Amino acid sequence: MKLKNVNGVEFYTFDIFEKTGLVDHMFSTRTGGVSEGFFGSLDLSYSRGDDPEKVTENFTRAARAIGSDIKNITIARQTHGTEIRIVDEDDCGRGVTKERYHEGYDGLITDKRGVMLVTLHADCIPLYFLDPVKKVVALSHAGWRGTVDGMAEKTVLKMEEVFKSDRGDILAGIGPGISGCCFEVRTDVRDEFVSKLPFSEKYIEKGEKEGKYYIDLKAVNKEILIDMGIAEENIEVSSECTKCLEDKFFSHRRMGEERGSMAAFLGLR
Repeated sequence: MKLKNVNGVEFYTFDIFEKTGLVDHMFSTRTGGVSEGFFGSLDLSYSRGDDPEKVTENFTRAARAIGSDIKNITIARQTHGTEIRIVDEDDCGRGVTKERYHEGYDGLITDKRGVMLVTLHADCIPLYFLDPVKKVVALSHAGWRGTVDGMAEKTVLKMEEVFKSDRGDILAGIGPGISGCCFEVRTDVRDEFVSKLPFSEKYIEKGEKEGKYYIDLKAVNKEILIDMGIAEENIEVSSECTKCLEDKFFSHRRMGEERGSMAAFLGLR
Protein backbone atom coordinates (compact mmCIF):
# COMPACT_ATOMS: atom_id res chain seq x y z
CA MET A 1 0.00 0.00 0.00
CA LYS A 2 1.01 3.61 -0.52
CA LEU A 3 0.75 6.37 2.14
CA LYS A 4 -0.56 9.68 0.79
CA ASN A 5 -1.25 13.14 2.18
CA VAL A 6 -3.89 15.39 0.59
CA ASN A 7 -4.51 18.72 2.32
CA GLY A 8 -3.23 17.27 5.59
CA VAL A 9 -5.36 14.11 5.44
CA GLU A 10 -3.13 11.03 5.54
CA PHE A 11 -4.42 7.78 4.06
CA TYR A 12 -3.37 4.55 2.39
CA THR A 13 -4.26 3.29 -1.08
CA PHE A 14 -3.75 0.00 -2.92
CA ASP A 15 -1.48 0.05 -5.97
CA ILE A 16 -3.51 -2.76 -7.55
CA PHE A 17 -6.66 -0.60 -7.50
CA GLU A 18 -5.01 2.67 -8.49
CA LYS A 19 -3.66 1.11 -11.67
CA THR A 20 -7.19 0.41 -12.93
CA GLY A 21 -8.30 4.06 -12.79
CA LEU A 22 -11.80 2.79 -11.96
CA VAL A 23 -12.19 3.59 -8.26
CA ASP A 24 -11.65 6.15 -5.54
CA HIS A 25 -10.56 4.53 -2.31
CA MET A 26 -8.58 4.89 0.90
CA PHE A 27 -7.93 3.56 4.36
CA SER A 28 -7.76 6.50 6.74
CA THR A 29 -5.25 7.18 9.50
CA ARG A 30 -5.54 9.32 12.63
CA THR A 31 -4.08 12.34 10.84
CA GLY A 32 -5.88 15.27 9.24
CA GLY A 33 -9.03 15.88 11.27
CA VAL A 34 -10.37 18.23 13.94
CA SER A 35 -11.21 15.85 16.81
CA GLU A 36 -9.40 16.24 20.13
CA GLY A 37 -8.07 14.14 22.99
CA PHE A 38 -8.01 10.40 22.43
CA PHE A 39 -10.24 10.97 19.37
CA GLY A 40 -7.46 13.03 17.79
CA SER A 41 -7.61 13.86 15.12
CA LEU A 42 -9.39 12.10 12.23
CA ASP A 43 -12.02 10.15 14.16
CA LEU A 44 -14.70 8.76 11.83
CA SER A 45 -17.16 7.25 14.32
CA TYR A 46 -20.40 8.85 15.49
CA SER A 47 -20.98 6.17 18.12
CA ARG A 48 -18.02 6.51 20.49
CA GLY A 49 -18.80 9.87 22.12
CA ASP A 50 -16.96 12.30 19.88
CA ASP A 51 -18.57 15.62 18.94
CA PRO A 52 -20.81 14.77 15.92
CA GLU A 53 -20.00 18.08 14.23
CA LYS A 54 -16.31 17.26 14.37
CA VAL A 55 -16.89 13.77 13.01
CA THR A 56 -18.89 15.26 10.14
CA GLU A 57 -16.04 17.66 9.39
CA ASN A 58 -13.62 14.73 9.48
CA PHE A 59 -15.76 12.80 6.97
CA THR A 60 -15.98 15.90 4.78
CA ARG A 61 -12.19 16.20 4.71
CA ALA A 62 -11.62 12.50 4.12
CA ALA A 63 -14.14 12.29 1.28
CA ARG A 64 -12.75 15.43 -0.34
CA ALA A 65 -9.21 14.00 -0.20
CA ILE A 66 -10.21 11.23 -2.63
CA GLY A 67 -12.47 13.35 -4.82
CA SER A 68 -15.76 12.34 -3.27
CA ASP A 69 -18.39 14.09 -1.17
CA ILE A 70 -19.90 13.36 2.23
CA LYS A 71 -23.39 13.13 0.69
CA ASN A 72 -22.26 10.06 -1.32
CA ILE A 73 -21.14 8.03 1.70
CA THR A 74 -22.97 4.91 2.88
CA ILE A 75 -22.15 3.40 6.29
CA ALA A 76 -23.88 0.37 7.76
CA ARG A 77 -24.38 -0.65 11.38
CA GLN A 78 -21.66 -3.27 11.84
CA THR A 79 -22.35 -6.29 14.07
CA HIS A 80 -19.31 -8.55 13.48
CA GLY A 81 -21.60 -10.71 11.39
CA THR A 82 -21.60 -11.67 7.70
CA GLU A 83 -24.75 -9.98 6.38
CA ILE A 84 -24.23 -8.10 3.11
CA ARG A 85 -26.30 -5.29 1.58
CA ILE A 86 -26.56 -4.31 -2.07
CA VAL A 87 -26.32 -0.52 -2.18
CA ASP A 88 -27.66 2.00 -4.71
CA GLU A 89 -28.01 5.78 -4.98
CA ASP A 90 -30.94 5.88 -2.53
CA ASP A 91 -28.57 4.69 0.20
CA CYS A 92 -26.21 7.65 -0.18
CA GLY A 93 -25.89 9.60 3.05
CA ARG A 94 -26.81 6.64 5.27
CA GLY A 95 -24.93 6.85 8.54
CA VAL A 96 -23.71 10.41 7.92
CA THR A 97 -26.34 12.82 6.63
CA LYS A 98 -29.24 10.34 6.98
CA GLU A 99 -30.20 7.66 9.50
CA ARG A 100 -28.16 4.47 9.42
CA TYR A 101 -29.81 1.14 8.47
CA HIS A 102 -31.65 -0.49 11.36
CA GLU A 103 -30.37 -3.91 10.33
CA GLY A 104 -26.73 -4.87 10.71
CA TYR A 105 -24.49 -5.29 7.67
CA ASP A 106 -20.76 -5.96 7.64
CA GLY A 107 -20.51 -6.01 3.86
CA LEU A 108 -21.62 -3.52 1.18
CA ILE A 109 -21.68 -4.00 -2.60
CA THR A 110 -22.60 -1.66 -5.44
CA ASP A 111 -22.33 -1.24 -9.19
CA LYS A 112 -23.46 2.40 -9.05
CA ARG A 113 -20.93 5.09 -9.90
CA GLY A 114 -20.37 7.78 -7.31
CA VAL A 115 -21.68 5.75 -4.36
CA MET A 116 -18.98 5.65 -1.67
CA LEU A 117 -19.02 2.51 0.48
CA VAL A 118 -17.56 2.94 3.98
CA THR A 119 -16.79 0.51 6.79
CA LEU A 120 -15.35 1.44 10.19
CA HIS A 121 -12.28 -0.16 11.77
CA ALA A 122 -10.02 -0.07 14.81
CA ASP A 123 -8.15 -3.42 14.43
CA CYS A 124 -10.65 -5.49 12.39
CA ILE A 125 -9.57 -6.29 8.85
CA PRO A 126 -10.97 -4.26 5.90
CA LEU A 127 -11.56 -6.30 2.73
CA TYR A 128 -11.77 -4.42 -0.58
CA PHE A 129 -13.01 -5.97 -3.83
CA LEU A 130 -13.17 -4.70 -7.42
CA ASP A 131 -14.53 -6.49 -10.47
CA PRO A 132 -13.04 -4.36 -13.27
CA VAL A 133 -15.03 -6.20 -15.95
CA LYS A 134 -18.56 -5.98 -14.53
CA LYS A 135 -17.66 -2.69 -12.75
CA VAL A 136 -18.67 -3.79 -9.25
CA VAL A 137 -17.08 -2.91 -5.90
CA ALA A 138 -17.51 -4.47 -2.46
CA LEU A 139 -16.22 -3.54 0.97
CA SER A 140 -16.37 -5.81 4.01
CA HIS A 141 -15.50 -5.62 7.71
CA ALA A 142 -13.86 -8.80 9.00
CA GLY A 143 -12.81 -9.11 12.61
CA TRP A 144 -11.94 -12.55 13.92
CA ARG A 145 -15.61 -13.58 13.93
CA GLY A 146 -16.15 -12.35 10.39
CA THR A 147 -12.95 -14.05 9.26
CA VAL A 148 -13.73 -17.45 10.79
CA ASP A 149 -17.34 -17.26 9.53
CA GLY A 150 -16.22 -16.66 5.95
CA MET A 151 -16.92 -12.98 5.31
CA ALA A 152 -14.37 -12.91 2.48
CA GLU A 153 -15.92 -15.92 0.75
CA LYS A 154 -19.48 -14.69 1.25
CA THR A 155 -18.67 -11.30 -0.27
CA VAL A 156 -17.25 -12.88 -3.42
CA LEU A 157 -20.18 -15.27 -3.68
CA LYS A 158 -22.62 -12.35 -3.41
CA MET A 159 -20.79 -10.51 -6.20
CA GLU A 160 -21.16 -13.61 -8.35
CA GLU A 161 -24.80 -14.20 -7.43
CA VAL A 162 -26.09 -10.65 -7.93
CA PHE A 163 -23.74 -9.16 -10.53
CA LYS A 164 -22.44 -12.30 -12.30
CA SER A 165 -18.85 -11.45 -11.42
CA ASP A 166 -16.18 -13.95 -12.42
CA ARG A 167 -13.85 -14.58 -9.49
CA GLY A 168 -10.98 -14.84 -11.98
CA ASP A 169 -11.44 -11.13 -12.72
CA ILE A 170 -11.74 -9.90 -9.13
CA LEU A 171 -9.03 -7.76 -7.53
CA ALA A 172 -8.83 -7.82 -3.73
CA GLY A 173 -7.17 -5.66 -1.10
CA ILE A 174 -6.62 -6.64 2.53
CA GLY A 175 -6.08 -3.38 4.38
CA PRO A 176 -4.45 -2.28 7.63
CA GLY A 177 -5.60 -4.16 10.70
CA ILE A 178 -4.21 -5.97 13.68
CA SER A 179 -1.45 -8.28 12.47
CA GLY A 180 -0.26 -11.69 13.59
CA CYS A 181 2.32 -10.07 15.86
CA CYS A 182 -0.39 -8.58 18.08
CA PHE A 183 -3.63 -10.53 17.67
CA GLU A 184 -3.52 -12.64 20.84
CA VAL A 185 -6.45 -14.98 21.55
CA ARG A 186 -7.52 -17.63 24.02
CA THR A 187 -7.72 -21.35 23.35
CA ASP A 188 -11.45 -21.20 22.52
CA VAL A 189 -10.87 -18.79 19.62
CA ARG A 190 -7.90 -20.80 18.38
CA ASP A 191 -10.01 -23.98 18.47
CA GLU A 192 -12.84 -22.34 16.51
CA PHE A 193 -10.44 -21.37 13.74
CA VAL A 194 -8.92 -24.84 13.52
CA SER A 195 -12.40 -26.44 13.55
CA LYS A 196 -13.97 -24.20 10.89
CA LEU A 197 -10.85 -23.44 8.85
CA PRO A 198 -8.40 -26.34 9.30
CA PHE A 199 -5.77 -24.70 7.08
CA SER A 200 -5.60 -21.75 9.48
CA GLU A 201 -3.50 -23.76 11.94
CA LYS A 202 -0.38 -22.82 9.98
CA TYR A 203 -1.14 -19.14 10.69
CA ILE A 204 -1.46 -19.68 14.45
CA GLU A 205 1.48 -19.45 16.82
CA LYS A 206 1.59 -20.39 20.49
CA GLY A 207 2.03 -17.43 22.79
CA GLU A 208 4.40 -17.15 25.72
CA LYS A 209 1.53 -17.40 28.20
CA GLU A 210 -0.31 -20.65 28.77
CA GLY A 211 -3.54 -20.86 26.77
CA LYS A 212 -2.64 -17.89 24.54
CA TYR A 213 -2.12 -17.91 20.77
CA TYR A 214 -1.43 -15.42 17.96
CA ILE A 215 -3.46 -15.57 14.73
CA ASP A 216 -2.59 -13.86 11.44
CA LEU A 217 -6.04 -12.76 10.24
CA LYS A 218 -4.68 -11.17 7.07
CA ALA A 219 -3.00 -14.40 5.98
CA VAL A 220 -6.14 -16.42 6.75
CA ASN A 221 -8.29 -14.09 4.63
CA LYS A 222 -5.76 -14.19 1.80
CA GLU A 223 -5.76 -17.98 1.71
CA ILE A 224 -9.57 -18.06 1.74
CA LEU A 225 -9.55 -15.87 -1.37
CA ILE A 226 -6.85 -17.92 -3.12
CA ASP A 227 -8.74 -21.13 -2.36
CA MET A 228 -11.80 -19.54 -4.01
CA GLY A 229 -9.85 -19.04 -7.22
CA ILE A 230 -8.76 -15.41 -6.93
CA ALA A 231 -5.24 -15.21 -8.35
CA GLU A 232 -2.54 -14.46 -5.77
CA GLU A 233 -1.20 -11.68 -7.99
CA ASN A 234 -4.67 -10.07 -7.81
CA ILE A 235 -4.50 -9.76 -4.01
CA GLU A 236 -2.64 -6.93 -2.26
CA VAL A 237 -2.08 -7.21 1.49
CA SER A 238 -1.17 -4.36 3.83
CA SER A 239 1.71 -4.96 6.21
CA GLU A 240 0.58 -2.19 8.59
CA CYS A 241 -0.48 -3.34 12.07
CA THR A 242 -3.03 -1.03 13.67
CA LYS A 243 -1.95 -1.98 17.21
CA CYS A 244 1.77 -1.45 16.58
CA LEU A 245 1.55 1.91 14.80
CA GLU A 246 0.24 4.17 17.56
CA ASP A 247 0.89 7.41 15.67
CA LYS A 248 -1.00 6.18 12.58
CA PHE A 249 -4.01 4.25 13.84
CA PHE A 250 -6.65 3.89 16.52
CA SER A 251 -6.58 0.40 18.04
CA HIS A 252 -9.19 -1.23 20.26
CA ARG A 253 -6.62 -3.69 21.59
CA ARG A 254 -4.24 -0.88 22.51
CA MET A 255 -6.66 1.88 23.58
CA GLY A 256 -9.76 0.05 24.79
CA GLU A 257 -13.04 1.98 24.71
CA GLU A 258 -11.38 5.42 24.72
CA ARG A 259 -10.60 5.64 21.03
CA GLY A 260 -11.77 6.81 17.65
CA SER A 261 -12.17 4.80 14.44
CA MET A 262 -10.57 4.71 11.03
CA ALA A 263 -12.57 4.00 7.89
CA ALA A 264 -12.22 2.13 4.63
CA PHE A 265 -13.64 3.96 1.59
CA LEU A 266 -14.34 2.44 -1.84
CA GLY A 267 -16.43 3.69 -4.75
CA LEU A 268 -16.63 3.50 -8.53
CA ARG A 269 -15.65 6.73 -10.29
